Amino acid sequence: MSGGKNKWSTVVDYFLILSAIIGVGFASGKEICVFFFDFGVASILGLLSFGLLYIYLFFVIDYVRQKLETHSYDEFNQLMFGRLCKLSNVIMIINFSITSAGMLAGADYLFNTFFDVEYKLPSIILSILVFMLLMGGIARIKFVANLIIPIMIFVIVINSIGNITPENVNLEITAGHSAMAIYFGLLFGVNNFVAALPVLFETKLKSKGKLFVIFSICLIILLNILVFASNNFSTDMPMFELSKNVSIWFYYIYFTTLILALFSTLMICSYNMHKIISKSDKSIFTALIIVIFNMILSNFGYAFIVRYLYLISGICSAIFVIILIIMIAVRLSYVNSNKLKIDMIKYKLFFTKKEKYKNKK
Repeated sequence: MSGGKNKWSTVVDYFLILSAIIGVGFASGKEICVFFFDFGVASILGLLSFGLLYIYLFFVIDYVRQKLETHSYDEFNQLMFGRLCKLSNVIMIINFSITSAGMLAGADYLFNTFFDVEYKLPSIILSILVFMLLMGGIARIKFVANLIIPIMIFVIVINSIGNITPENVNLEITAGHSAMAIYFGLLFGVNNFVAALPVLFETKLKSKGKLFVIFSICLIILLNILVFASNNFSTDMPMFELSKNVSIWFYYIYFTTLILALFSTLMICSYNMHKIISKSDKSIFTALIIVIFNMILSNFGYAFIVRYLYLISGICSAIFVIILIIMIAVRLSYVNSNKLKIDMIKYKLFFTKKEKYKNKK
């Protein structure tokens, strides 16, 4: 029985991490256009850069978790950044808030385009649902992620395969774009890694599970690259428009899939924000602040957020990851020194007291 439980736990964690990375940007194709499109065959280099960076970061974090015996993101953040942990939290919150706002703005854009109306109703409904999930904690988040993500992956892959033609597969060889393709691939990687980082501490995925996560993401990106190779899209949601090519009923299915996609990313980012800001797992006040702030930020509009704010988020995330790697190297360089042992004892005492305080409440 324990073997069955372990396998199910692995599946749950797999979809939880995917829900932190695969959202409406993947399902709509907009993120693929921004970060991988227009580089011809060099876009494959960007994809490889993204995949290798993710593998490196995943395994570095896993190694550090075991070496320093950290069991939560908060504890990890304290150990890595010390007094600068609040600054790192600010960078994380910028990433999560921009992504969340993009999801809400995407919901309104999609709804208004599909029904030819102009309402903010979808973002309001999704914000209410996210608020309810935040009150349920990580268990409820995992449950919803495991309902949504399998459907998303299946429908996205079917749509991509249905739109790949012989003309698409012939990627053009464009001179001078290799460096830019690699740059955007790495930028996309650090942006999404920061989004998934706190969630990694909520999972117990082993090496094979992490590699399967990365393989799944890279497969979807590759399929979309092949779809976009010989096309020029001005629409904000190209894969949604292309879903009509499969069939009219699939177009309606894809509309529903996009709603699920943006909701999955929204709930994970909101949960990460709540985890960082609040000392309590179910703070009503913090949840309200997060939901209201994200709704206000979403007023910039979906196209503006993806085109400009996502790049700002990517740059902030790149700075965060560079500093994080430096701090990891510094910490591991004197892992057996007395100073680190003292730090670990101090932080573990702090988190023990914090846990007791939560239990009393």
